[in-house]
Amino acid sequence: MTAPNPSPAPAHLRVGTRGSDLAMAQTRTIVAALEARAPGTRFETVAVVTHGDRFQAKPITQMGDEVDKGIFNTALEEALLAGTADLTTCSFKDVQSELGPGLMAVSVCPREDPHDVLVSRHRKPLAELPNGAVLATSSPRRVSQLKAFRPDFTFVPLRGNVPTRVQREAERFDGVILAAAGLRRLGLAEHIAEVIDEAVLLPAPAQGAMGCEFHTDNGSVRALVEAIQDADTQTCVRAEKALLVRLSGGCFAPVGVLARIADGRMSLHCRVATLDGSRVVEAREEGTPGDADALVTAVRDRIAAEGGLEIVAAVRDQLQGG
Repeated sequence: MTAPNPSPAPAHLRVGTRGSDLAMAQTRTIVAALEARAPGTRFETVAVVTHGDRFQAKPITQMGDEVDKGIFNTALEEALLAGTADLTTCSFKDVQSELGPGLMAVSVCPREDPHDVLVSRHRKPLAELPNGAVLATSSPRRVSQLKAFRPDFTFVPLRGNVPTRVQREAERFDGVILAAAGLRRLGLAEHIAEVIDEAVLLPAPAQGAMGCEFHTDNGSVRALVEAIQDADTQTCVRAEKALLVRLSGGCFAPVGVLARIADGRMSLHCRVATLDGSRVVEAREEGTPGDADALVTAVRDRIAAEGGLEIVAAVRDQLQGG
């Protein structure tokens, strides 16, 4: 039986995106990849203001239920459902585990460097910062692991666009912790004082990966988006996000996780820590990419056996005022 011909590329596609510098840079990369696959399609970028963009002065940990509803992606999904966008772009780490009916999200293009980095006016690595150094980040994951590394560190919440955090806020504190991918995509890599080793700080699930969301029944868009996927990236970030769900985590979760594929082998490494860094639980498993689901289960079970689920729950309650 002959396989059906793929849906022809549409003549015009509206691409929804956040309006931040980083989101626009990511969207340009994704659109360029799509254009290479569909040179006859006209792509129109549609900027969408999200809940997270409207309240940039408010720390994420003070946003309550809005965080778990997807402060960055909900408005993008609403644009899809309202028909004002045909597909949307995003940082794949922001994609919620449960999407609205009829929507699908996939990672696209090869993953950028997933690590976190230090931007510091001292131009020194974490280990050489002064005693009691003040670091800016709003991430419980970063706070918990860096406290385990150096209990003397003090942390202050910080949000806002990446260029502002790099070029202005880094002068106010001893350091700012950011994702390497954002700086590299914006051409700001020269500001990096240290790429933080995963032995100190494991990244957020799917950090460094870009994604697209679209209607599952839009065959032409689905075929075009899936044509720019990177298989290893998709396998790794899906495993990382699945593990986060299995650990009952979300945006408040102090969970670092990183999957890698090299030479036909896949590794999955996870770390959970209390906010003060006094207790750390971690696990690592290896197998083949085809074993991804089994690796997720094995790592989850090891973390759970050592009390990691209780740590995640306690931190979420603490941050949400429970």
